[in-house]
Amino acid sequence: MVFLNALQSMLSITLLSLIGYMLAWKGWISKEVEIFIPRFVTQIVVPPYLMVSVVEHFNHDQFVQLIIESAIPFASMLVSFFAFFALGRLMGMDRKHLGLAATGAATSNTIFIGIPVNNALFGPDGLSPLLLYFLANTTFFWTFGNWAIAREGTHEGHRLSTKEILGHIFSPPLMGTLTGIFLLMTGIPLPKFITNTCDMLGSLGSPLALIFVGVILRRVDWKAAHMGKDIMLTLFGRILLTPLVTIGVILLMPIDISVLTTQVYVIQAGLPSMTNIALISAFYGADKEFGSVFVCASSIVGLISVPLWMTAISLVM
Repeated sequence: MVFLNALQSMLSITLLSLIGYMLAWKGWISKEVEIFIPRFVTQIVVPPYLMVSVVEHFNHDQFVQLIIESAIPFASMLVSFFAFFALGRLMGMDRKHLGLAATGAATSNTIFIGIPVNNALFGPDGLSPLLLYFLANTTFFWTFGNWAIAREGTHEGHRLSTKEILGHIFSPPLMGTLTGIFLLMTGIPLPKFITNTCDMLGSLGSPLALIFVGVILRRVDWKAAHMGKDIMLTLFGRILLTPLVTIGVILLMPIDISVLTTQVYVIQAGLPSMTNIALISAFYGADKEFGSVFVCASSIVGLISVPLWMTAISLVM
């Protein structure tokens, strides 16, 4: 029953992505619209949604405990990152893919995929642990991940400055979250018309994000895509290794967390990879084709792996 419920949630998500695929196939999505959607979602829709979500789903007394709990996803990403480095070396992975693959295996798409999946599986109650995972995921990607991908780049003059890296870490979604935390800690109330506006904006986020995923899948030249050993090994790291490491970290760290938080962390750990993987690999002159194919392949595999993980952790818990 758990599997069927999770599968139905993923099928709803798939249908929205399919709409995006069909719109791109029909030529309704121009290049300008393709650029507009992610900018609109990440800079206009998600920040106020996260701000209001923090105010509505956290309280002052539990905030310190929740921050402590955010150590779990960061630790799991760190362990997964270096574990995959070792695994890649052992399995003879191409050195030019190693940092890119380790970053892809350790980090997940907590905004474009994570929010819709989390809402579908857990509803509003799952938002608090999702925000903690998002904080850890964003920080890890733009520090360890950025470093690992830059090492493999061929564009010698292309290196992000400390200011640019901090700009990526303190992105609009993170600033929305931090604004919510500030309002929560100071007790400043938001007017009703502000919260209503933020809620209405937030309702646009999941559909637009999933439609965009479908557009990206349509743009990939699947005939030219090479699903070689390195892609398959990275998919193993993203879909299986990192969720297992997350479970291990939860069991070993002396931090008590709820069943719901455990479920959210494991599901987020097994989601498709961040779309920024492809963008950053292109910026640094790393293998952008490898990054693009991996992002799309992990999105497709996630349709089955997420319901399986949801079933597994529900049975165990």
